[in-house]
Amino acid sequence: MALQLGLFLIWAGVSVFLQLDPVNGNQDEGVFTELTQDRPAELPEDSVPDEERVFPFTYRNRKHFDCTLRGSIFPWCSLDANYVGRWKYCAQRDYAKCVFPFIYGGKKYETCTKTGSMWMSWCSLSPNYDKDRAWKYC
Repeated sequence: MALQLGLFLIWAGVSVFLQLDPVNGNQDEGVFTELTQDRPAELPEDSVPDEERVFPFTYRNRKHFDCTLRGSIFPWCSLDANYVGRWKYCAQRDYAKCVFPFIYGGKKYETCTKTGSMWMSWCSLSPNYDKDRAWKYC
């Protein structure tokens, strides 16, 4: 038990202290570059317009309807529909908004619903949940 606890504490410490920036492949040059090279200039939270983020966006052949942790330890989003290196870390206002109306189970919903959920209301992040399966709690 003590050995397991010790290994866990070592793993947790390494995870916290070695938080390295993620890397992404630069398809044009065939080499890897750090995302920090593409990081936007630091701006006050309210000076970056919401229009900069793009949902959905495609990153590594996968469509994302919201901020993602893929390739990073912090949530981020693309500034282009097809990720080409322009991105930013997500602030609270950057997360995807509910899309209304949306289709679920062949039925149109104009508001959040509990249908298909045990107790919490949810909404789709795309006009057609049946197709995209992108959702969040309301």
